[in-house]
This record gives sequence, C-alpha cells and structure tokens, in this order.
Amino acid sequence: MFKKKDDTPIISFVSTVPGLENLENVIPRPSREFSPSWWSKIPAVDPDTKSGTVRVCPAMNDYFSQGYVMPMWADTTIKYDKQEDLWSVYSGKDGHLYDWAMHTNDQALNHTSFKTLGLAADFIFKAMCPWKIITRKGWSVYQLPMFYHFDHDFSVLPGIRDADIYHNVSQQVLYFGNGEEVTIKQGEPFAQYVPFERKKIVADIRYQTPKDVKKFQTESLKYASVFANPVKGTYHKEQRERDR
Repeated sequence: MFKKKDDTPIISFVSTVPGLENLENVIPRPSREFSPSWWSKIPAVDPDTKSGTVRVCPAMNDYFSQGYVMPMWADTTIKYDKQEDLWSVYSGKDGHLYDWAMHTNDQALNHTSFKTLGLAADFIFKAMCPWKIITRKGWSVYQLPMFYHFDHDFSVLPGIRDADIYHNVSQQVLYFGNGEEVTIKQGEPFAQYVPFERKKIVADIRYQTPKDVKKFQTESLKYASVFANPVKGTYHKEQRERDR
C-alpha cells in the first residue's frame, strides 16, 4: 500500500497580527520580486567591450530567485539619545504597535566586531516579527540578509531555523547608523527565507579521473560551440530540461 503524498506546503508564513496578511506590500513574496534596482539597469553586454556583464552571471540570477523575501511590516525608526546614552525603536504609527528588543553589547559586540560591506555594527537589535514560519516535516529555512541591496544603515544576520519544530522568528538586526536616526520603511525588503530539506550530505574530495576530464571537456565544448549567450541560452535550457 502506497503512502499518500504529502501535500502540505513546504513553507507557510502565518500572521499573528489580524489583517497583516491582507496588506499586499508587506506579505512575504517570491524573492525575484525584490531584485535590487541596480540589477535591472545593468546591460547584459557591455556596450564598449562587447563582453558579458555581471547581469548574466548564473550564480547571481539564481540567487535572486531563491525562496521568499519578508518586507518590513511597518515604518520603523531606530534612535539613539547621546545625552541619555539610550537606544530606542519605534515601529508603527503609535510608536509601539510592534515590539522590538535589543542585544546589549555584552552579548556580542564587546567580544567581536560584526562587519558587513566593511561597516562595523554599532548595536544589535532584535525584531519581534509578527510572522511565524512553518515548514513541512524535515525542512528548515535559511534566513539571509538582503546583501545585494548594499544597505549602509542595517543588515539582518544570517542563520538557520528548523521551522518544522520552532516557528517563532526574531531577526537580529545590525545597525550601522553611527548614532544617527535610521528608518526602515514599510514594504522595504528586510530578510530572505530559503527553505531546504535536511539531509545528510557526504562530500567526495579527490583528483579528477579520466571520466571527470571527459565530462569537463564535453561541458566546455557545449558552452563554447554556440553564439547565444551561454547563460540565458545553454545553461538555462539545461536547467529547464533538468527540472521537467
């Protein structure tokens, strides 16, 4: 007797705030909808050198299409009072619609420097996210920063959550404002979530065999034998055929 196929969603984003799931600009959506603005402005081929640009890099194209992006759910302002040496966060119109917490420096920054894009964090905040994440049994999620947006004000820390057993989400947020007020606007891409199935992986590390050499030569010949863009042509064609 065959076991019925599991038809539960691989990942679910569940709102804990009534009505939040109805606001189109804040619901988690496929990552491809949040490609950075500079990405679409870059031509696939440099007009002067006639060579391919980063725009046709398969690694980056595929990265931008992975998983879902969770936008910021409300206008959120991070402030620092120099006289009082006091940090504060206001999220939502009344200033406390959504809760945030703080990671005091004795928890992390007193012990090491957290840097992104060469910027060292001044403080680490924790967003008490109004979304819960549920994954199918055996699946987890990567939490990733919006790295290619190159934001100089904040960055969410990367991590992994086994969301099939623990559904709470509380993003750790690096603040780079150097004491200045920073506002994260509602709908702004905040963090990326990529589900993955937990499986034991065994790595094979060796020198190439004659069979490997033949495989690599065939691959090189395949991509070098056509005039079409090797990424949008042969590479993506093979992806489509593989995923049929």
